[in-house]
Amino acid sequence: MFGRKKKVKEPVVDPTPEEKPTPAYLRPDYPYQAVGDPITNMDELEDTGVVYEIKCHECEMSIRSQGKNIKDTYARLMAGNGCIGCGNKDLVVRRVDMSKAEEIMAEREAAQQKSE
Repeated sequence: MFGRKKKVKEPVVDPTPEEKPTPAYLRPDYPYQAVGDPITNMDELEDTGVVYEIKCHECEMSIRSQGKNIKDTYARLMAGNGCIGCGNKDLVVRRVDMSKAEEIMAEREAAQQKSE
């Protein structure tokens, strides 16, 4: 009669899990794909103007870096546990095709000028 009323807690219902969208870099229409044969000799890497990718085919982990910076990253991964996602040591280094970059930047600039 006298005293506090107890609040009845409603049960927490988990929302239905939604599918996560596929990251842009995993889509087949992504313009900056890694191309060519895997690079096995890290001394062949160019220092400037080139982007490289380290990829794990087990978990789809991808690390990209410009020039010889990828060499240090690859060495750290191989000296440690391997892939940061799954521990796989079968990592592949490839060059990233950046030939469409200028075309895409020109399209963005044109769209930006149009909107102004």
